[in-house]
Amino acid sequence: MPGFTQGLSKTVVLACLALLALAAAHAAPGSSQTERLTQHATHFWHTVAAAPDARPALLERHFSPALRERNGDASLLETFAMLHDELGPELASTTPSAVVEAEAGGELHYRLPNGRGVALILSLGADDPARIERFGVRPLPPEVTAVDMAQLPALIRARIEAEFAAGRFSGAVLVARGDAVIHAQAVGLADRASGRANTLDTPINLGSINKMFTAIAIAQLQAAGKLDWQDTVGKHLPDFPNATIREQVTIHQLLTHTSGVGSYWNDAHAARRLELDSQRAFLDTFVEQPLLFEPGEGIEYSNGGPVILGLIIEAISGLDYYDYVREHIYRPAGMRQADHYRLDDAEAGVALGYLRSDDGGWQDNRSELSQRGSAAGGGYASARDLHAFSRALGDGRLLSRAQLETLWQPHIQTGPMGYGYLFTVGDSEGRRWVGHNGGAPGISAEFIHHPDDGLVIIVLANQDRAATPVREWLHAQVLASLGENAVAQRNPTELE
Repeated sequence: MPGFTQGLSKTVVLACLALLALAAAHAAPGSSQTERLTQHATHFWHTVAAAPDARPALLERHFSPALRERNGDASLLETFAMLHDELGPELASTTPSAVVEAEAGGELHYRLPNGRGVALILSLGADDPARIERFGVRPLPPEVTAVDMAQLPALIRARIEAEFAAGRFSGAVLVARGDAVIHAQAVGLADRASGRANTLDTPINLGSINKMFTAIAIAQLQAAGKLDWQDTVGKHLPDFPNATIREQVTIHQLLTHTSGVGSYWNDAHAARRLELDSQRAFLDTFVEQPLLFEPGEGIEYSNGGPVILGLIIEAISGLDYYDYVREHIYRPAGMRQADHYRLDDAEAGVALGYLRSDDGGWQDNRSELSQRGSAAGGGYASARDLHAFSRALGDGRLLSRAQLETLWQPHIQTGPMGYGYLFTVGDSEGRRWVGHNGGAPGISAEFIHHPDDGLVIIVLANQDRAATPVREWLHAQVLASLGENAVAQRNPTELE
């Protein structure tokens, strides 16, 4: 079952299959148990790092038949692919920094070159030779030291410049509390061919961050008395072509990824990507797929569900989805650069997304994108736009606080994170936050809003897997430096 998190991506963490309740003890250096765990951890990461066609043989060799029977080879291989996309291949050659032993396994801690921490939890079977019986992956807290608030902007700037210099980050970062910007910075190129630089006003692809806007649009219509959370799809789309979805799936289920509706990342999407510029066009790529489970009987992160919500928004409002979001969210919030730009819009000035090519260089991601994003993601906004969005959440311009709290009520709990109505919900250092992240080839984005004190963390990257490590460090560093005393003693307008 996919997890929803702002640590590792929403589709990876704790997910990966049953995390273990291990009665653990720190390992004695050089103990035989530590050596066994390290050996099997190496097998695990080599499987993650392997080419897709090599993974099935490694799965059979290093993972127990019971594990494979419980979860299915296809699900396990998908998990390995997601971990590879999220973490990269580096862990296959990384020595664990710590090992915590348990009776039937243990936990190994790793630090990636970018400072990101990862824990691998393993349980080993009793067979000889032993194979991996269970596993889990979770993020480790970043290693930070609190600094005085006056020193924080320089510390953040130095970290972002170091990430850029190492080739690990290109994009924009903004940290603010209320209207007061603590630090804002853009680095790298929006277009490597022309040399156009990223700025704080450059529209950058948000990936799934756009799901929050779809949730707000649905909540606006609910507040106006035009729909109910438990309405079926058919109440608002009586001609919806899939009878099961029409008659059984509810708006609540679409908002919480419990509908059983799958995603549009499939062969039909790839074949028709340059034709996809409406919610109906996206719907046609997946509407005939069977549901993944009975509505309300499971959880599966879905990009198809928000597309159906987009069609409901259109049916009730009489507006095209893109026009509705533009008129009822972007404009009231003051998000001047935000839009669902078309792939062929040469005047939009968006940042192109970049991913590593086979030769180690960079290629832009236009061959991966549809003509336009959907209600599930793929729209654009700048760092300043998302700060404006955070302020609009804080002052009630889009919805009242009570209405927003409905979106932020965690209906699903997966490990340390919850998921509300297309919003991730979490707690860090005793501070509640809401938000979402986004990721796809050449796209990596993070948005965290603290509704109780107006703190916002925004990291938008126009390259693969770049935003999450920066956001993890940034969030931890800012919270450590703010501290309870700093929050009590400083007025937000005094922060620089």
